[in-house]
Amino acid sequence: MKAVKRTRLLAGVVLGSLVFCAQAQNTGPLAVEERSLAQARSGGSSAGSSASQDGLLLLMQQQQQFEEQIQQLQGQIEELRHELQVMKDAERERYLDLDTRINTLAEQSKTEQPEESADSAAPNDPEADRDAYSAAKDKLIKRDFDAAAEAFEGYLNDFPNGQFRAHAHFWLGKVYSNLKTPKPEKAQAQFQAVVDDYPEHSKAPTSLYTLAVMQARDEQVSQAKVNLHKLVKQYPDSSEANQAKTLLEQLDK
Repeated sequence: MKAVKRTRLLAGVVLGSLVFCAQAQNTGPLAVEERSLAQARSGGSSAGSSASQDGLLLLMQQQQQFEEQIQQLQGQIEELRHELQVMKDAERERYLDLDTRINTLAEQSKTEQPEESADSAAPNDPEADRDAYSAAKDKLIKRDFDAAAEAFEGYLNDFPNGQFRAHAHFWLGKVYSNLKTPKPEKAQAQFQAVVDDYPEHSKAPTSLYTLAVMQARDEQVSQAKVNLHKLVKQYPDSSEANQAKTLLEQLDK
């Protein structure tokens, strides 16, 4: 009887151990695995949220940079517009000034008289001579400066003993210096021709003063002073002589 009880007790202990082990095998590792999976999911969610915030911050920074660049470009555009307007205004003023001076000089030259040529040789055809010169001057008055330059050049080439060569040199110098793309060297050569070849002509003082002004602007100050002193000495009663004195004072400062 006692042996039976011991056997039953031993069987109960063994059975209880087996049950406990079975429960430990079925629940212990599973609970640990589930907890690990939950933590991994939680960590992944946190990492995803952090990455999303970093991407949003980067986009905001890029947008700010774009806005700053746009503002800089707008500022540059405004500066360019302002510079363009200044250039347009300056060109308009230059054109109006040129237009006024050309018209004034043209009005003054209506009574231009033919001069005797340096070698006292008369032109072969005085009427053709006058017509060619008048046609060139008409283009000047109409402000067709390119055509006027070509016409005056043609006159000087076609009429080496022309009656209006001094006038043609003078006007050609004016045209060259006031073209859309000025030709200062050619202009100076024309004014110099008046001074050298026609020193007694009415256009000589104006040509000499204009030549000196152009030289001063081109930083040929020494040569400009020489011509200004020459003007004061050679044409003391001319209106250009007073202008020459004023310019000399400015150049000496």
